[in-house]
Amino acid sequence: MNSLQLRRHHRLSHLLFALLVTALPLAATAPALLWQERQDLQTLVQHQVDQGLSLVEGILGQADEAARVLLPLAGGPCGKVVYPLRRQVAITPFIRSTMLLAGNNVYCSSLSGRVHWAMPERDFVQGRMQLLPGNAITPNVSLLYYRLHRGTDAAVVTVDGRYLQLALQDVSDSIQVILQVGEQWLGPHRYGKAPPPVGGQMVEVRRSSRYPFTVSSSYDLPPWYRQLWSRHAPLTVTLLLLGGFAGATLYWLLGRPASFTDELRRGLANDEFKGYLQPIVRPGLPDWRGAEVLMRWRHPREGLIRPDLFIPHAEESGLIVEMTRQMMDTVLAKVGKLSLPPDFHLAVNISRAHLQEGGLYRDCLHWAGLLATCGAVLALELTEREMVAITPEVEALFDRLDALGVKVALDDFGTGHSSLVYLQQLTVGGLKIDQSFVAGIGSDGLSAHIVDSVAQLAGKLGLTTVAEGVETAEQFDYLSRLGVGWLQGFYIARPMPLDEFVYRMRQGGTWRR
Repeated sequence: MNSLQLRRHHRLSHLLFALLVTALPLAATAPALLWQERQDLQTLVQHQVDQGLSLVEGILGQADEAARVLLPLAGGPCGKVVYPLRRQVAITPFIRSTMLLAGNNVYCSSLSGRVHWAMPERDFVQGRMQLLPGNAITPNVSLLYYRLHRGTDAAVVTVDGRYLQLALQDVSDSIQVILQVGEQWLGPHRYGKAPPPVGGQMVEVRRSSRYPFTVSSSYDLPPWYRQLWSRHAPLTVTLLLLGGFAGATLYWLLGRPASFTDELRRGLANDEFKGYLQPIVRPGLPDWRGAEVLMRWRHPREGLIRPDLFIPHAEESGLIVEMTRQMMDTVLAKVGKLSLPPDFHLAVNISRAHLQEGGLYRDCLHWAGLLATCGAVLALELTEREMVAITPEVEALFDRLDALGVKVALDDFGTGHSSLVYLQQLTVGGLKIDQSFVAGIGSDGLSAHIVDSVAQLAGKLGLTTVAEGVETAEQFDYLSRLGVGWLQGFYIARPMPLDEFVYRMRQGGTWRR
């Protein structure tokens, strides 16, 4: 696993820890809240069912009293008993009508007087109660027959189903309470046959100890998040905010670098090191003939960080290798699709860390392949900020790079370590005159002499020369007359973001003096 993958793995683990901490306050509190909600809901439903049982028993208690008053009259002539039947209807609450039976036949009714129709005892639950959706007089109004018998005679009291429904409706808060008599059931607004609509997750049933009926209710437990939000929204929001604050703090603490190297690793994982391209020209030609890829750090808090503040530390830690690799892959993915002028040079800085890491040749092979489609030449600029031990392996690497067609130039020539030794032992193709010497042209005679000497040395060794830091027309003209092959500096163009460079190259990549 490389450093980039390792860093991403660490970031993922930090994020997971932070998410766990974020969820911890709510996760620790929610089970108790949900358990209490379940208990409260169960208690509420039990209370509703108990109330429904009590109200229905109260209504049937009135019917039972009326039936007991009328039962001794059963068997008497209808003409003599019809008045007591009607009187009970008038004085007893919830009663619609009363009847007297001889055997299984009704012979006297408070509504019609003398009648004759069958009312078999077998149709009554336990011979006492029968629930119906209606009768011939009120077909859409449910009713309940309550029957008491003495021998073969009986008295029947009809309870208006609307009173039963009002009682059920009164106790049906948000959950429906159902009255069931045998296979028939009655709800606050509906009538039906068994099974009653009580198929929820939780069912509460109460059976009357006095009469043959049951009262029941069922309910489904809402999803946990709905329970929390509907009943404990302020507390839930508070817990989430506290958890979020704790999780964000933990993520920041875990992600905070313990050293500058760790901060570089973080920036590498976040792809914060961007390639800026500074065009390079050849004297006498109007268009850009090369570019140097310069690394810039676009920090999320500090903004654009100067390279001299982080490049040396990146080289010392060895992270410069992975940073360069990531930057070049991004740059070449776009530059490789351009139509570039002939012999266009794309240069990038390398250091001792690149030579020691062991993957430089593999990287160059990959980069040269990406540039092959646009005809550009890959150039490496070896910085002299660090001493490079010239070993047989390093010499062989430079020979292989030269055979691959990769140009190697000594950067900042004359300002670092052992430049002449590098020329003597390594296969290099060019020298880059440091900007400190170029800046003295026209004002510092010694600097001009040094530039002249470097140009002459390069000419004698057959090396190309590049001058950086060209900022004035006088410097440009002097270096052009001197025969310096490549010029680079603010006078020509400043380093620019990759997208801007690609856009300007597509517009022609020319410059004006």
